[in-house]
Amino acid sequence: MDGKRLVSWITVPAMAVATSVLVAAAPAHSAVTAISCTGWDHATFSPGLTNTLRSTTVTNDEDLNVIDAYSPTGSCLAVGSAATAGELDVAVVAPVSCTQIISLTGTHTIAWNDGQSSTIPYTATIARGNSTTVITLTGTVSSGEFSGDSVVQTYTALNTAFAACSSPDGLPSLDLALTLTITGL
Repeated sequence: MDGKRLVSWITVPAMAVATSVLVAAAPAHSAVTAISCTGWDHATFSPGLTNTLRSTTVTNDEDLNVIDAYSPTGSCLAVGSAATAGELDVAVVAPVSCTQIISLTGTHTIAWNDGQSSTIPYTATIARGNSTTVITLTGTVSSGEFSGDSVVQTYTALNTAFAACSSPDGLPSLDLALTLTITGL
């Protein structure tokens, strides 16, 4: 074998989403690490999101290959790691609206089921298409498992989910499909 590993297409039938990760082996003195996961993010907003920017408590229940009341499916495939699932549970107070649902920079930490975690400073971009809103976070793991590896995390929600934004009570919660890819440089 020539020292290359290929992690090929992972398909989540419920989402009909395919992700591909190609990982080339590093020199013998260095271990290759990577993980590719799918899952769900259940975000709640208090007060509910409206089209007006205002201070809001945002609570996220993010599950990567963890099945619970808000996360119907998921998968994780890792190279060089025992992690097979991860979670991020966080609450923050921030100025948000239906058109600005996250800040453009921040840091979050994913707790992996192998007892380790990954802290990820990120930059976000938000793209609202005709039928979906896609939030893409990019960064590099600054500490913990996968330290130094690059990260692309994508959240997708149907635009119809934002219908309550123009109501007086606003949008109380939002469910987003989630993909995460962490690869060595």
